[in-house]
Amino acid sequence: MKKLSLFLSILFFFLIPLPDLCLSQPSLKVGALVPFTGRWGDSGKESAKGMLDAGKWINQRGGVFGRKLEILLIDDTSQVAETMAAYRKLNESDQILLLDIYSTETALSLLPHIHYDRLSTLVGSLPSVLAKPSKYPYLFSITPTPLDLAKIAMKFIVEKSGIKSKNPKVTFLGFPDHLGRDFLDETKAYAKELGIQIGPDVWIPDFFQPAKPSSPEEIEKLIAPVLSAINQHGPDFVYLSLTSREASSILTEAKKTGIKTTWICNVKAFDENLSAFDGVLGVQPISPFGEDVPGMAGMKEAHQRWHPYDSHTLSYVEGWATVQVIAEVLGKALPEQRLSRERVKSSLEELKDFVPGGLIPPITISTNDHRPSVESRIFVVKGGKITRHTEFISAGR
Repeated sequence: MKKLSLFLSILFFFLIPLPDLCLSQPSLKVGALVPFTGRWGDSGKESAKGMLDAGKWINQRGGVFGRKLEILLIDDTSQVAETMAAYRKLNESDQILLLDIYSTETALSLLPHIHYDRLSTLVGSLPSVLAKPSKYPYLFSITPTPLDLAKIAMKFIVEKSGIKSKNPKVTFLGFPDHLGRDFLDETKAYAKELGIQIGPDVWIPDFFQPAKPSSPEEIEKLIAPVLSAINQHGPDFVYLSLTSREASSILTEAKKTGIKTTWICNVKAFDENLSAFDGVLGVQPISPFGEDVPGMAGMKEAHQRWHPYDSHTLSYVEGWATVQVIAEVLGKALPEQRLSRERVKSSLEELKDFVPGGLIPPITISTNDHRPSVESRIFVVKGGKITRHTEFISAGR
């Protein structure tokens, strides 16, 4: 009887549910400022879903070395006072270890505070000038700079597009702000070296801002001069540096007019929202949702378990991949006795050939170069689906 009682006591002990090891230690806090409205609202919401799902997925598998990854996500309204209040909360109250900012405009506005607080920050699209550690030591990204992506597009046009002309014509179409112009001069110089003829820049009107709602008829009238300017030059290719929604409006009107050119979109313009426009190309380092790459397995399983009836875009994959990189960085920093922001920064600069399941190009960041990669594939819309058009093309470091 005594032996039986002892056995039952031991069995009862092992049947007691043990506390989640992830919750028994301080969580690893990461801040995220992501817009749900405005120019970047559509892609921002999708990216946010991907981030939260990836965080949940990681935590259900033990977290980061037994510590919960806590993503503190705040809607980036692009209002100065609200943005500053959100940043102060994340920095001072939550004491985050790392910050992710989807909008480059918001990152620029917070730049002095980021550097003063020595807070490593991932930016959704990092201009090449901000990727120089000597001047901006706390800014990082998971995708190539707009300059490197534009160079890849130019290289593709000359070497892999199949165009027979030795001097193809290219026109740049974008939004008339600093970010729309930032990469142009260097890209044009690079294109001219390759023998490309550059046409006059074309800018879309400011009709997508919330303060200026426009009807479909008004948008059609506003786009007409844009398409007329493109037609006048007669380019072989038009490079679009827009949001996906803006690109869709341009392509819809262009389809009506029958403009004969090949459209090639940048990373933010090209996603599943353009699936109605067969033949449109995209320089896109991020894998489309559902592509047959190793990193997609967990994402697809999470999708089936939590929201099987949702549809996702490349921005969802971007959000998921961002959290994979964050988990890797924090995991590298954790062996230190005292986890600090400086250790997180060092961990970011120690990433070498990190491959998050093929969702994005392999990441290598150093103390001399904060660009994560200089590679991208070209995709094409074919039969209403995004299809791989080339393997990775490199802009070169």
